[in-house]
This record gives sequence, C-alpha cells and structure tokens, in this order.
Amino acid sequence: MSFQDKYKEYKERQEAKKYFRSNNDQFLDNAQWSKVIAIGLLTAIGAGVVLGIVIHSLHITSSLFYVICAIVVSSAITKISQIHSSQMAILSVILTAFCYVVGEMTMIYLPLHEMGISFQFVSFIDIFSMSVRSLIVGDLFTTIVALIGLFIAYASAK
Repeated sequence: MSFQDKYKEYKERQEAKKYFRSNNDQFLDNAQWSKVIAIGLLTAIGAGVVLGIVIHSLHITSSLFYVICAIVVSSAITKISQIHSSQMAILSVILTAFCYVVGEMTMIYLPLHEMGISFQFVSFIDIFSMSVRSLIVGDLFTTIVALIGLFIAYASAK
C-alpha cells in the first residue's frame, strides 16, 4: 500500500468519524460541553455550600448527606446533557469531588466567620488546601463516605 492510499484511507476514516459524531446524540459539541460544565459547576458549588452548612449546624456527618450531593450533581449533569455515558460519569465524579471540597471549605470557614475572622487573615488558598487535606486525610469515616458518594455519582451518570 502506498502512502497515497494510506492517506486516502485515513481521510475516509476521519470523515466517517465526523459523520458518525454529527449524527449521534452521544457526542456533545463545544457549546453543549461548556453549558454542561458550567451548570454542573454551579450545582456542585451550591450543593457543597448546603452540605457544609447542614453538617456545621447539625454537627453530624452523615453518609446520607454525601450520597444526596452525589445524586444531585450527577442528575443535574445528565439532565442538562440528556446523555448517560462514561464521559458524563467521569465529569460527574470530578464535580462531585469538587462539591465535597466546597463543603469542607464551608465547614472550615463558618467557625472562622463566627469568630469574626475574615479573608484578610486567612487566604482562600489556605482554606482550599486545608479542606482537601481534611477530606483525604482527616476523618476516615468522611473519606470512606466521600468515596462511596463518588462511586454513586459515577453509577448514576453512567
């Protein structure tokens, strides 16, 4: 097979792939991806703040709260994209993990706010690094529950 034939075959495969993706609803274009990511990010931030406020006010870390957040984020992503696929499941896991980090950040910031300490003395990056560290290394129960929530987010979006 000559180079011309290989190049022609490559071009035909690329055209077939482009045609398949344009006529298949399992693939999103850039505008749809940005819409799904933006709404999913807003949902993750909102659910994380609510998670942090509820856990801080009740002083209870329940697995039900983390599971509900995982289901809320994954259902928001699948309802906006109207696709259940592995790409949506991976995006759901990433945004659910971000939701948990935002929840930890809220739980760290609320006592500081109650004491009158503002962002002048504590930086956003410090709170972010403390929340990631707290989520991964802090409490074993919280880490296990967060992992279970991530598995649930993956399963419900796939």
